[in-house]
Amino acid sequence: MTRVSILCQVNKARIEGDLELALAAARHAAARLREALGKGADVEFKGQVDPVTEVDRRVEGEIRQMLRGQRPDDAIVGEEEGGTLPEHGRAWIIDPLDGTVNFIHGLAPVSVSVALWEDRVPVIGVVIEAIHGEEFAAVRGEGASRDAQPISVSSNRLLSQTLVATGFPYDRQERAHEYAALLGAVLARCQGVRRRGSAALDLCYVADGRFDAFWEQGLAVWDIAAGILIVEEAGGRVTGLHGGNAPLDGSMVIATNGLVHQRFGQVLARAVG
Repeated sequence: MTRVSILCQVNKARIEGDLELALAAARHAAARLREALGKGADVEFKGQVDPVTEVDRRVEGEIRQMLRGQRPDDAIVGEEEGGTLPEHGRAWIIDPLDGTVNFIHGLAPVSVSVALWEDRVPVIGVVIEAIHGEEFAAVRGEGASRDAQPISVSSNRLLSQTLVATGFPYDRQERAHEYAALLGAVLARCQGVRRRGSAALDLCYVADGRFDAFWEQGLAVWDIAAGILIVEEAGGRVTGLHGGNAPLDGSMVIATNGLVHQRFGQVLARAVG
């Protein structure tokens, strides 16, 4: 066996181990969310309409403990405890509870997102819808899956038949007219718009062909770290408003089946002005 083949086997084994760790962490967190749903939770506000609960913080702490125990040298970035995504090296990016407003009101969907990035490139992504248990996963170069079955984006090419998902940033009360203009532009050109309350799952539903497109502003890296890879590995495309890689600074993120990407982006760009 050559040195190259040995290294390939070692790398494959490491990636498989990383995927199993990501799944284990996300499954643990999803179980915790199911246990806590509907039982009430102390709510604080990070902003005027941006809630956080003790469940968010507790579950993130448990995920971090699992990751540190298995990968002590890796960086960790999470919504509640923070962290910095390094330029080089491995970093786990976690959102322990995506859909906190839904969770507070006892609504679905609620999700957990766990991703591994290396040198600022996503290599593993896992998102679990906590209430019903659907598991979405992807490994770079190996495709995407739902409940261990391969998935792919929709084949729709018609903007008029495009079902679109979106969300509204937490500064919406100050920028309501701007976001309403975007919504109106999409409603005028597409089949319909859905607002479900979990960006991580919206991206997975694009990957699974349930939605044809998605857009949102004000997202943090933990909202999209796993979903980006899942969409791309399912054959879709994720960019900023004017193309390029998906932005990590809160600028608009666009995800589509790839077939309507350019036309959908043009609709949004014209609405932004």
